[in-house]
Amino acid sequence: MFCLETLLGVQSRIIFANTGKDMQNYIHELIHHFQTHGSPIMIGGGVLAHTILGVEHNSATNEIRYLILDPHYTGAEDLTTVINKGWCGWKNSDFWNKTVHYNMCLPQTKYAI
Repeated sequence: MFCLETLLGVQSRIIFANTGKDMQNYIHELIHHFQTHGSPIMIGGGVLAHTILGVEHNSATNEIRYLILDPHYTGAEDLTTVINKGWCGWKNSDFWNKTVHYNMCLPQTKYAI
């Protein structure tokens, strides 16, 4: 957040989730963020960090999925490897560790048209 604001002038909003189980409580805020700003969400919890590229919420079943990119990948720019090895893909709510807290950084870009 500090780097985005200091170097690029992009302000961010922070959302704090007490546990991984609480992540589902913020689904509507995350959907709204992607609809209005569209920027990736940086998230850290425990000793891990990820990037949320998108979210999906099935209101009929209340199933939530997150499009997660692991920023720790190093290697060739081979999309097949990135997807097949799980460095980027859809994860359900069980992906989040239930015993740690999470901080989400939502860059506030210009509103999408």
